[in-house]
Amino acid sequence: MFGRSTDRVRRKLANPRSHTDSGRDRHYQDASKEGGSVFDGFVGSIHRAPWCGAAVVTTAWVAAVLLAACTAAGSSSPSNHAQQKLSKLPIPWSEFPVNARLRPLVFVGPKVVDPASGFRNGTDKIAYIEGAIAAPATFPPGPTEAAGYPIISANVAFGMFKSTTTKGSIANHHLNVSAVRFGSGVFQTDRGSRRLPAWLFEFQNVRDSARVLAVASTSIFNSPKALPGRPPFVSDARIGPDDRALTVRFDGAPSGTGPCTADYDLGVVQSRTTIAVTVHEHDHDSGASCAQPGYLRQVTTRLDAPLGARVVVDAATSTAVAVTESEPST
Repeated sequence: MFGRSTDRVRRKLANPRSHTDSGRDRHYQDASKEGGSVFDGFVGSIHRAPWCGAAVVTTAWVAAVLLAACTAAGSSSPSNHAQQKLSKLPIPWSEFPVNARLRPLVFVGPKVVDPASGFRNGTDKIAYIEGAIAAPATFPPGPTEAAGYPIISANVAFGMFKSTTTKGSIANHHLNVSAVRFGSGVFQTDRGSRRLPAWLFEFQNVRDSARVLAVASTSIFNSPKALPGRPPFVSDARIGPDDRALTVRFDGAPSGTGPCTADYDLGVVQSRTTIAVTVHEHDHDSGASCAQPGYLRQVTTRLDAPLGARVVVDAATSTAVAVTESEPST
């Protein structure tokens, strides 16, 4: 049985954290908006880090965050000089509509969910990966709205599905679509896993269907293109019951004071649309060779105001972070 995790053709390019898809690459990062250089009006406290000036800045977005975090002692906002510099840097998330009646969807994962149990053989899998799929003779009608979202047609969804496949010349046969129906699927957003409207495409000799997001683009935020940052990268976050205690999680070195251990702190810049976070590592370098797996680490900070509809962004890559609610303490 050729399951989802076998023969992964490539890593998911849209997310530099190298999350992998089930056998084929999909990058749904929409092109970032050009000319987005308006200063986002960072307000509230700048969480100053003791490592100011020590980090290597590799992108303009990281520079914006670190520059704001490294203002003069006692300052609660960037200096005039810093603000002038910040105003010339792109602030990718500054246009997020936090006051919208229905918060736009922000995706941190693919908009197509592949067949859960994989494929019966490599030939079918390659055909699926490369989009060698014969469209049905007709597409069924569907609703224009579901779960409060406008819905695209099955025909449009099939075109979107085909656009995410890898163009190649290895496939020597086509998969046939045996049925199309409207339903739902679980997709990864910046507010965790969400069950959303989807078009389900079934294929001959494939047990499970592919689920294609059916929500129209008007309800999806046009996320900025990911930047090539440097680790540690934020994997996800938890927000406390008060909507202000934010715990950021990431892979890092084990805690301790000996060789191959590290401590971490968090730089945070808060705006009306975004909570930008950057993790900084203080390693206990002793010259030892530290070939070891990553350990799940976390750092907690308290926001100046409730998170609300704002987006938490990993400043290292300018990508949205999935935030879910913490379990209340007992």
